Amino acid sequence: MDVFGSLQLNLHENPESLDSSTLDRLVEVAQSAFSKEGQPTYDDVVEHIVPASTFMTAEVDDEIIGFSSTDTLADTTYAVGLAVESDFQGNGIGKLARTFGVLEEMEEEDTISTRTQNPAVLSYMQDLFNAYPRQDESTPGDVEASLENVARALDPDAEFEDGVMRSAYPEAMYNEVPDHELREFTGEVLDYENGDALIVAGEASRSEVEEAYSDLISDRDYEVTVSGGDFP
Repeated sequence: MDVFGSLQLNLHENPESLDSSTLDRLVEVAQSAFSKEGQPTYDDVVEHIVPASTFMTAEVDDEIIGFSSTDTLADTTYAVGLAVESDFQGNGIGKLARTFGVLEEMEEEDTISTRTQNPAVLSYMQDLFNAYPRQDESTPGDVEASLENVARALDPDAEFEDGVMRSAYPEAMYNEVPDHELREFTGEVLDYENGDALIVAGEASRSEVEEAYSDLISDRDYEVTVSGGDFP
């Protein structure tokens, strides 16, 4: 884990204008973040960045070490992509970048959604955005409808039931599922090797997400500065 004193979050208004060297660096970051060689592919990374309406980078000493992309999908604020270089993981950078991106994209009251194989992502989506599914807890009907709508928007032909999209990815995105307290739960419902993924969604107000973001900032042992965007 690298020691650093300052993190810069930079909002990019036109990700389609990113130059090739920046895209190459973003691919390096994404592939560092996953434990499986060659995953995600160059095309996968670009597809998770360029079309997104909200794209931001996390930088240390003017070097990109993470990114987050957010868009609107099926009447939800959809967390498209997120990656933090492996050397910088464990510092809360992903949560900061994700929450800032959601604030830039969301309405005053909104449903926030994503798709993932990672139990840690499910955990912070639960903590930050009141998200489901949850272990030993029924999903509220309106959230369940959002899960279904997001799944159908992503792939209308995919098998989807109880929050799980079967064969969402061509293969497992990790050599080994990240160690986390929710790993047992996700392992019970997902077939990782089959490429299954959870569709995750929760309802939150803008004020709740702003409070969560402020709490994340106050918990950091490094300075956070922001360039661009409507939220400090």
